[in-house]
Amino acid sequence: MKTLLTLLLLLQVALFARENPFQPTAAYEEEAARMVELNEMDEDYAIEYQREQSYINDVYEKMNNPAVEEKPKEVKPVLTEEKVKKLIEKAKKETENKTKEIVKKAVEEKPKEIEQVVYVKPRLDVSYEKEILPFVKVEYDNDKIDIYSDYKVSKKLTLPGKKKIILDYTAKKNFYTVREDLESTNFPKIAVGNHKKDNYFRIVIELAQLPENYEVSYNDNKVTIVKLYDN
Repeated sequence: MKTLLTLLLLLQVALFARENPFQPTAAYEEEAARMVELNEMDEDYAIEYQREQSYINDVYEKMNNPAVEEKPKEVKPVLTEEKVKKLIEKAKKETENKTKEIVKKAVEEKPKEIEQVVYVKPRLDVSYEKEILPFVKVEYDNDKIDIYSDYKVSKKLTLPGKKKIILDYTAKKNFYTVREDLESTNFPKIAVGNHKKDNYFRIVIELAQLPENYEVSYNDNKVTIVKLYDN
């Protein structure tokens, strides 16, 4: 009887083992659940680790290679009506001060003297004398000229449209042409030229107007030319 019971127990164990050797037991299921839990924890840790490493790498890169950070946009001040009025008043004061400085500087500086060329008209009551050559002398003022010479006048000439009176004197002289400016408005110039080959010299009196506006008179050693005026 004991032998039969023992055989039956052994048979039951053998049959159970051959039925499914990989069938999970309670202990196996607990171990598998623990392993799954561990795997999930490992995965969560890996993700978190990667995030931390990425953050650390970014910070390190910025420290070693600082990128150009975006500049904050300039915030333009809002101009209120009161601020605009203040700005206008400030500009007015600055302009007024500058104007005062310019005026003050202009007043302090001495004005430069302006050089003017003033034409002095010869006085009517003043007469002049001038020796043109040793044998020709003139006395004149603004309205009259007297020509003195040791030689006699042989000819008086005028040219059409020319403001000149020409006097020829008989003489055989040796000299170069002489030209002189006179301080007279009606007789501005006089010239004496030599014509030695023809035995005469010539005096040319330059006039302010045409010869018909002058009167000529002469004697042995003097020729007088006077400016005529309308009554």
